[in-house]
Amino acid sequence: MTTRAAWSRLLGGCLVAAAVTLLGPVSVAADTLHDANDPTYNPSSAALAGAGGGTATPAAPGTIPISWEFKRFYDRSGGVPIFGYAISMPVLENGLRVQYFERQRLEHHPEKAGTAYEVELGRLGADEAARRGLLETAPFAPQPGGSAPGCDYFAETGHWLCNGFRHYWKSHGVELGDPGVSFRESLALFGYPISEEFVENGVTVQYFERARFEYHPGTGAAHDTLLGLVGYPAWAAAEPTAVAAPLQAPPVGELIKEEALRHLGAPYVWGGTTPAGFDCSGFVYYVVNQVLGGGFPRNMDAQVASGVPVDPKDLHPGDLVFQQNTYQWGLSHAGIYIGDGKFIHASMPGVGVTISDLWDGYWGPRFYAARRVGV
Repeated sequence: MTTRAAWSRLLGGCLVAAAVTLLGPVSVAADTLHDANDPTYNPSSAALAGAGGGTATPAAPGTIPISWEFKRFYDRSGGVPIFGYAISMPVLENGLRVQYFERQRLEHHPEKAGTAYEVELGRLGADEAARRGLLETAPFAPQPGGSAPGCDYFAETGHWLCNGFRHYWKSHGVELGDPGVSFRESLALFGYPISEEFVENGVTVQYFERARFEYHPGTGAAHDTLLGLVGYPAWAAAEPTAVAAPLQAPPVGELIKEEALRHLGAPYVWGGTTPAGFDCSGFVYYVVNQVLGGGFPRNMDAQVASGVPVDPKDLHPGDLVFQQNTYQWGLSHAGIYIGDGKFIHASMPGVGVTISDLWDGYWGPRFYAARRVGV
């Protein structure tokens, strides 16, 4: 069998001629390409037309909001470089709420609420390959297995993953809570390879179940591999029959968390209740009232008497957390939970508003109570 090194793209270079010789060029028009890490990118109508996705000029980047049920997943699993900007509002498809992005379609599965799979990704790489009539071409034919340096073989689809594309695949994934980036996290984000590397309109590419990888030499190692704009043709096909779904706003707790994080680094001032300076209960008082529009008490005893009691095992971002026996005995400190075991609070002079581990050796034993407001 021809060795993979003889025709595969290297991490720092591209053996395009060898790839063409082995697989044969595929005569299809590539999408207009751009750096996945360029936040200023705004695809033109020509880019949409080149992708077979219509000719309407898209909205400016970032102007279409992301519906709440997708926002946390989007932020935790790569944001703009992985998914691109939103190109549609939420719509209903086959009974599911979905939203289209430049590089992906996110699907909300309420039956999986509370699990890592509540939001799933569309198979847009496979869909795009089918749309272009590529599935019966040579690069998509299963290959014999074996072993080769810098390569992995996926028996599930009969395809290889090598060198720079392999590095990129293994370096990114859906955030499932595993240490680093695990195999299952990468698989959840991109799926299995469904083709070999080949040259598409002068660009070395490889198709996966959920993505198309593109190699752009000379842009620097961090940006040599980019993701194709497979969301545009998918949305163009879906848009004519799409049923609009309402945009879901974030819960009050998320708004409280976002407001609190805006003041990270603000100074500590005893008795302070403004961004010019906060003490602990003054910080909670200010943030909550910014979100609720007023009515939340200033006094810490009154704060802990407000809202709904929350089991510490069921904390949500935006819940208020209280500690005891810090600078004095009894109830003495307050902050706002932001998720992942962390809370934000006005700590002390010289530190100001900071983020701490709610359950570390100091704060954990001093936990007093948690409250949820605005529900």
